[in-house]
Amino acid sequence: MRTFRYTVLMILVVLALVASACATPTPPPPPPTKAPEPTKAPAAPQPTQPPAPTKAPEPTKAPEPTKAPAPAPVTITFQEPWSLTSDRGKVIDALVADFMKKYPEIKVVIKDSGVNSQVFVTEVLAGNAPDVAFFGEDGVYLFAPQDALLDLGSYVEKWDKAKRDDFFKPVWAFGNYEGKQYGVPWIAHAMALVYNKGMFKEAGLDPEKPPKTWDELYTYAEKLTKGEQFGFGLVGKQSHDMAWNWYTFAWQNGAQLGKQADGKWQIALNSPQAVEALEFYLKLKKVAPPESSSSGSGEIDQLFQKKRVAMYILGPWAVAGVRKAAPDIDVGVAALPFKTTQATTIGAGLLTVPRTSKNKDAAWKLIDFLTEVEQQVKLVSTGFAFRVPTRISATKDPWFQQNKEFIPFVEGLGYGNAPTIIPIAAKYNTAHNEVVQPELSKAYIGQKSAKDALAEIEKQGNLLLSK
Repeated sequence: MRTFRYTVLMILVVLALVASACATPTPPPPPPTKAPEPTKAPAAPQPTQPPAPTKAPEPTKAPEPTKAPAPAPVTITFQEPWSLTSDRGKVIDALVADFMKKYPEIKVVIKDSGVNSQVFVTEVLAGNAPDVAFFGEDGVYLFAPQDALLDLGSYVEKWDKAKRDDFFKPVWAFGNYEGKQYGVPWIAHAMALVYNKGMFKEAGLDPEKPPKTWDELYTYAEKLTKGEQFGFGLVGKQSHDMAWNWYTFAWQNGAQLGKQADGKWQIALNSPQAVEALEFYLKLKKVAPPESSSSGSGEIDQLFQKKRVAMYILGPWAVAGVRKAAPDIDVGVAALPFKTTQATTIGAGLLTVPRTSKNKDAAWKLIDFLTEVEQQVKLVSTGFAFRVPTRISATKDPWFQQNKEFIPFVEGLGYGNAPTIIPIAAKYNTAHNEVVQPELSKAYIGQKSAKDALAEIEKQGNLLLSK
């Protein structure tokens, strides 16, 4: 049994060896594993290049604004009193040409003749009146009560306050009737003392210190009178010129042309102040040339240019005329001497729009343009300065600083009076022509005393007003 077990074991060993010999040989062991390369530190990162700046997107273009349709062409008429071939008319024509350059859609046709007051209302009612009408200082009071003029208040309110307040109050008031503004003062004039500086020096007077009072005026005139030269150019010819010259002296002594009583206007020239003013006016005959009795303002102007008189009263056109006709005269201008009240005579040119105008907006554009300081200075700075600006700020313009002799003509607009009673201008103007002028002339030539002449003026004048 033990032998059997041994035999079996041996057989099994032999079989195992045979199997082992026949099997695929085991491959040699792999070579030893190489140690891995040391881990390289990662390369330092290259500095990051800043990204290219992002381009700002192109600004979004605002859509083209819708263009307002071009204004329809329009033609307006402008009626003013001076011929376009005259020096004054040429100045106005040039200003209107500038307006049409600025507003090419508006054509302006100038009618160079004064408005005929006899037919104006009829033209307005028929729709045939000019679109812009020029009137003197009494025009609004003549035609606004007849409903012939457009109330310009809605246009004026669109101006800034600075412009509205820049007009001299006395001339602005000429355009106002019963609280409504029917006219805008475009150009104006004030009277001032015009004098020859050279004659002042020859007489031992300081040309930079003109007379300021009536007494000084007379004293200066006496010193300036010698031989055929006279101190003062006095208007003595029966005329409107003589009347307004004397009115000026009356105001300077506190007198008034008229007064209201029970709501009605009356002439009030028979006052002690008015009598004294006329007596002083007549006293000036002693220092005036003998031809004064037949001289109006135009003739006195000529006598000044011929160096026959040293001082006289006139407006800005006097200086323009002297510069043209007698450039060798060193002309001075000063505010008028006065007794108790600073005063002078003024007048204004008002721009109005007739009520039935079919082109009211275009008409207003012309008024707005012409009343700008720039245009007003252009008017006076031409070779023939016949009127002055109505705007207070105009004298700040460099032209006035270089031509200071024109400043008194502008400043006088702030304290002047019209040579009429504006609220009753139509009636007073009749009395002015038919009563005032003849009676003043009688006093001048010695037919009546100053007191008697003025008493007659008041009596006969008020009879006319009552009709």
